[in-house]
Amino acid sequence: MRRKHVTLLLPLLTLLPSALGNVILPMLRFPPLVSNTSPCMVPKSSNDSPYYFGTSDLACVSTKGLLRLIKKRSIESIPEENHNRTKREIPKRNTLSPTHRWIYYKGTYFEWGTTEGTNKGLFGLLNDAKSYSIRPSLPFKGEECGWMMESVPSGYSSVSLECIMACTTNYRTLTGDYSLINNNCHHFANTISMVLCSNICPDWCTRML
Repeated sequence: MRRKHVTLLLPLLTLLPSALGNVILPMLRFPPLVSNTSPCMVPKSSNDSPYYFGTSDLACVSTKGLLRLIKKRSIESIPEENHNRTKREIPKRNTLSPTHRWIYYKGTYFEWGTTEGTNKGLFGLLNDAKSYSIRPSLPFKGEECGWMMESVPSGYSSVSLECIMACTTNYRTLTGDYSLINNNCHHFANTISMVLCSNICPDWCTRML
């Protein structure tokens, strides 16, 4: 009787590895690894141009060069900041970083929160920073203040230079006055990064021209 049971079980035992491989193991498989590559990290056509995040010495920019915290330089290898990186997220940077941040795209520096066009100040130290700056060659006060640009592109875009100029010009109308916490240069740079990475010129950039 026992031999009969063993004989009946043998075919089932031979099927066990197959069952493990085809039924049980798939149930135990881990999901694929999530890539944190942004959707614009790789150029999609020959029309795409790289864009970069960069920073300037905040003390120097804010105090007309009276205080300088970093040595003057043009391009520095800055480690990529991995703030809030998730699957295919738009490249962005920390909005509370103690630096002045800008975007470089197609030979032009785009900034928000500079004293370009305004002479108002706060106790003579910090400006009210309600102006934008669009400059070729050097960022705002780049001749006298230290500044650094990330050596690796944050992304690639085919959005026109005219569109980004319009976005910069209309930014204050869209978001309101400068705010150290809620609407600073980092918020602006992240917004421009979003426009560039999306490869679409949004309506708010052109409708108020």
